[in-house]
Amino acid sequence: MMIPYQNLYIYEISGEVLNSKSFFKEDFIGCWNEGEISFLFFSNPHDEEVKALVDQKGLSLLSKNVLEYKAWQAGEELKPFKVGNLVICPPWENGVAEEGEILVHLDPCVVFGTGYHPTTRSCLKTLWEIYQKERPKRVLDLGTGSGILALAAAKWGADQVLAIDCNELAVETALRNVALNGESHRIEVRQGRAEDFIEEEADLICANLHIQAIESLLS
Repeated sequence: MMIPYQNLYIYEISGEVLNSKSFFKEDFIGCWNEGEISFLFFSNPHDEEVKALVDQKGLSLLSKNVLEYKAWQAGEELKPFKVGNLVICPPWENGVAEEGEILVHLDPCVVFGTGYHPTTRSCLKTLWEIYQKERPKRVLDLGTGSGILALAAAKWGADQVLAIDCNELAVETALRNVALNGESHRIEVRQGRAEDFIEEEADLICANLHIQAIESLLS
């Protein structure tokens, strides 16, 4: 399997674009809403279709950018890596799990959670350390992104994981990764704000979020 995208065509739109999948079919990766700005991701240019949407909805096209997928991933070539007994591998790479190891296929798409970022790697290592001493059964993953921490918790012994993200594209990506790894019976992925789920019953909460969001959750 080849890397799914060579180039990313990113259209920055003023305003929130809802139900984007009903407008775009071919080459459409997804929509990232960030406040009053939306980013439409494609694997090929779709200038005319984007213009038609913008005109129809009374929105404005602010910019168009073209990036190599590698550049989007901070210049990293996504390759298999190990944390604890997990081998985390993009689906287009041939990952091999040795005896006692578990292979996890993870396609981050264009959302956060490749496992390469220092905060994600630190969270994974901390989760592994926790599961060597205790066995939290109910886990809440706030800001799940690709679903990487939720998958790790499930593979290491969690019975139930509730994975939350406010972004539609992150939820779609996490759902695909959960299904890809056969964990749909243990991991529930839902769209929503982290603040609205902080009171959920859980033995362990993962929150790989920016500092302002964490401060809001603790206040």
